[in-house]
Parts: sequence; structure tokens; C-alpha cells
Amino acid sequence: MIKRSSKFLSAIALSSVLAGSSFAADVDVPRYIEGNVTWTADNVYFLDGYTFVRTPEGASEKSVLNIEAGTVIKARETVSGGEASALVVTRGAMINATGTSSAPIIFTSELDDLDGSLGIDDISLWGGVIILGSASTNSRADGTVVAAPVEDQIEGFAVETAEIPLITFGGTDDDDNSGVFRYVSIRHGGAVLGTANEINGLSMGGVGRGTTIEYVEVFANKDDGYEWFGGTVNARYLVAAFGNDDCFDFDQGWRGNGQFWFGIQTESASDKGDKGGEHDGATAPLDAIPLGSTMVANATYIGIGPGGAENVALNIRDNAGVNYYNSIFVDYAKMIDIEDDNKDRFDAGEVMLSNSVWWSHIPANNTAADFNNRPTGAVDPTVFWTDSNFANQIADPMLEGISRTNDGNLDPRPKAGSPALTGTVATLPDDGWFVQTSYAGAFAPGGPTWIQGWTKLSTEGYLKQAAAASPIGAVSNISNRGQVGTGESVQIGGFAIPGSAGKTRVMVRAVGPGLEDFSIVDFVSDVSVDLFVAGGAKIASNDNWDETPASKAAVEEAVRSSGAFPLAPGGLDAALVIELDPGVYTAIARGVGGETGIALVELYVLP
Repeated sequence: MIKRSSKFLSAIALSSVLAGSSFAADVDVPRYIEGNVTWTADNVYFLDGYTFVRTPEGASEKSVLNIEAGTVIKARETVSGGEASALVVTRGAMINATGTSSAPIIFTSELDDLDGSLGIDDISLWGGVIILGSASTNSRADGTVVAAPVEDQIEGFAVETAEIPLITFGGTDDDDNSGVFRYVSIRHGGAVLGTANEINGLSMGGVGRGTTIEYVEVFANKDDGYEWFGGTVNARYLVAAFGNDDCFDFDQGWRGNGQFWFGIQTESASDKGDKGGEHDGATAPLDAIPLGSTMVANATYIGIGPGGAENVALNIRDNAGVNYYNSIFVDYAKMIDIEDDNKDRFDAGEVMLSNSVWWSHIPANNTAADFNNRPTGAVDPTVFWTDSNFANQIADPMLEGISRTNDGNLDPRPKAGSPALTGTVATLPDDGWFVQTSYAGAFAPGGPTWIQGWTKLSTEGYLKQAAAASPIGAVSNISNRGQVGTGESVQIGGFAIPGSAGKTRVMVRAVGPGLEDFSIVDFVSDVSVDLFVAGGAKIASNDNWDETPASKAAVEEAVRSSGAFPLAPGGLDAALVIELDPGVYTAIARGVGGETGIALVELYVLP
């Protein structure tokens, strides 16, 4: 039996709609969106000023804006009344923007023909995307001290009194759900409304942890790529490319987590990138509750580098609790700037930088003392590099390629022998959200990266592309189901990787207990998978998919990138992720210890 994955079906469905519909149109979006509204991929939607997704007072259900995979939203450049085109998901409403790796959702300017004609100097052409929620915030941006629960208005907006509730965020519901924002590219925004008054690529005010934010790109934005204003939402697989301010900024008591963050900066004709991360805890008072506390793992930040103005990797201030693990910081003049008002959190061990690789393009700065941008301040962060317990390395991370032009040479994976691969990695919380890796940085070595295919970096020539996929990559899931037991097995035989494909990364799974979620009752209770090459030699096998942190991390990442259904931790299903040379292979599922029942064996060709 051959089954196509949801990713493949989305691409086919999208192409059918675009090719066959006679109703494709340019749609002007209204100022207010209420109820359950869907934007489809066969139209192009135009923002003209502020668009608010809002739930009417007294409504029994939240308003939801659904955006199909592959939908393009463009913003008008010239707007009267001092407004910049922007989409605002207000507190109490939701967005369901669910793109895919093959059909991302794109927010961009009306000037963008999606052909590469707009580049890193094309900024401020519209506003950005704002998501607001009811999670707790510890202070107001203007420093006004108010009683809890703290509410504030998102920066970058000027509205009449009646619309102030539409830009207000904060509350008491840390589990608040503002929806899903996945596989979305936000391009050429950050309109300037006044001095120091610009809109971020993606702004999140008081967004709760019930919200899903992952696989998002912000490209060429005038202000920060991302900014969190309080809230508790987690976010992973984020790209901040060629912005004119900070890549990642958070303040007002954000208490979410981040993983797999990639930032690359440059000094363009319009402006220069500022910090890789600017991290604030509160405004007034500095010890406002709840204290900001954030953990980021597996970040790769590439600064301006040679020939540009000097910038700093991390600026930590205003009583912020900030923890970075298993990360790479390269091409910054200085690595750390911890301001005096953060001394108490630093002394309490609530600022942590560990198991990471640090390297300046200025050779003289590659010492513990010279990484500090505030040598006469109250905080001396040199301990992070002089104390071996922090397991930080001052070393060239040996990335495959750093480029800030669309010459196809950007490749942020670590090369073989990189200290990002050979150093000690921190053990991350086993909480079902963080993914344990065996490497530092946002990208695993070898094989395609998670930014290929859907980002502007990938589609418009900045990123070095992976080798062409094999023909079986078009059908990204091949599976077979049957009975296993003594002398019985289920197999996928004779799948081939042609010589023209080169090395191909796959996931092979044998699922038994995991079938219970599909109402199959006679599944095998314990199953293993073996992989054979033509001629009969077994080249790989697995019994329990999460038996080691490395195998668990590899499978979880493969599940996300392929669209496969997840496997329950601690179960007795089997899976392995492996890179295969051209050849002919067979995958076989068997019951372990004589166990019998139904099993599913699957092959996923990974992007």
C-alpha cells in the first residue's frame, strides 16, 4: 500500500486549485474580521491599513481567521491617516495560519512579485503581524506602575479611543490560546510611524502557552524580527534574516521558551542589524511580578561580521532571567552586554550561558575578557568562559558557509569536526516540548535543514540548496500494514534511491502500540525495525524509538519535518533516522520476543 503524506497532498491540492479555478481574485480585506473566516490559496488578500480579527462583545465563540497553506497576503504601501498596513489578532480572537513546508503562507508588500526582485534593502514597505492575548504581563512599556493584572497597548499603533481595546493585551490566563501560526514567511515590513516607533515582523503581546508558534521567517524588517511583550507562549524554528534592529527581543516579563532560532544580520544600504538578542525583564518596577524568565536552546546567531559596524550578540538588562544552551554565536564584535540593573539575577544564577560556541570575526576579541561589552560594569560575565563547568568554547564553529547575498552560499550547518559537534551539550528539560540534540546550534549536520523549501532564504537564492531528492521523495510516505509474529513480518521491499539523488535522508518506522490511537485493538505490543541493503546485509535496526536522547531528538525532528504522526514517548514503537547512499533497500517490522499482532512499517523521505 502506498500512502501520500499530508504535506504531499497539500501541494497537490494547492496546485489543482491554482490551475483549475476560474475564480481567483484580488481580495481587499476589511478593517474588522469577525466570526469564522477563511482565506484561501486561490486568492491574493490585500491589507489596507489596520485589519483587526476581533470577537464581538457577547459572542459565544471566539472569532477565528483561518488561512490556508500557500495563501499570499500583500499589504498596501501607501495608507492615509498615519496607519501602516498590519494584521492584528486581538485578545479574545484566534488565528489558524497553517502553512506547510511545501506551501508556506506569505505576508509581504504589494510591491513584491515573489520573484526575488525585492531584497534585503527593501524594508518598511508595510507594518507586520501582531498577535495579542490574555496571559500575564509584569509591567507597562511606558513605565507607569499599575496594579495587577497588568494590561498594556502594543507598540507601533495609533488608534482612536474606541479602538484601544483592540491593541490591548495582558491578563491572568497564562494558558490562553491565540491559535496556530506555522510555516509563515513575513517579508519587507517594519513601517516607521515616528521616531523609535516601528512595527516588528511578528509581535506577541501577552500571548499564552496554549498558542502554537513554529516555522516562521521574518525577512528584511525595519524593526525587530520578533518581540515578545510578556506572556508565556513557546516558539521554535524561527528565522530572523537581515533585519535592521534586533533578531529576537523580549521584555515585560516573557516566560516562554525558545528552541531552534536562526538569526543572520548585515549592514545594508538602509540600516544595520543591532543585537542578536535584546532581553529585558521589566520596566517599572524592575522586580515586577511575574519575573521574566526565558530558556533558549539551539540558537545560531550570525552577526554583521567583517566590514560592518560592530554589534553585540546578547544584551541582557532590566532584571531579566535569560538562559541560553547549546547555541552558536559568530561574527559579532562582542558577545555579551549584561547591564548593571541585571546584577541581582546574575548573582542568583538566573542568567546562564552554557554549552555553546562563541567566535568573533575580530581575532583580538576572542578572549573571555574581550567578549564583555561593559568591562567597567557591575557584572563580570567572563566566568562563563573561564569556568569549565559552563562548557562554553571560544572556537570557530566551522559553519558550512556564511553569506549575506543571494549567491547560494549561506549554509549555517556545522562542518564535520566543528566544536558544535564535538563539545558537551546540555541536557534539556524532558517536558515534551524541548528536543534533546547531540549538537549545538539551530541545525543538525548533514542533510537538508529545516529552513529549506519554505523560506525566502531558500526560494530566492540565499541558501545553499540540498541535493535533488530521489523520485521516491515525491511520495514522502510509503507504508505497509500487516500481521507480525513468529516467522511473520511486514516489509517494504525494493525501494530504491537512484544514483542521481546522492545521499538521501530517511526515517524508517515500525509502529505497533502507536496504532491504538487509530482504534486498532489487535496491534503488536512490542515491535522492532530492521533495514537491509540489497544483498541481504542488515545496516541498521531499532527496537524502542526513544531509547537514547539522540535517537529521540532525531525522530522528533523528522516527524515534524515530514508531517508524520507522532509516537508516544516511552512506547514500544521503533524508528530510525538514517542517511542512505544510492541503492536498493528493504525495511522489515517484526514482533519482539515472539509478540504477535498488527504492525505498520513506514518509510519517510525527509526534506
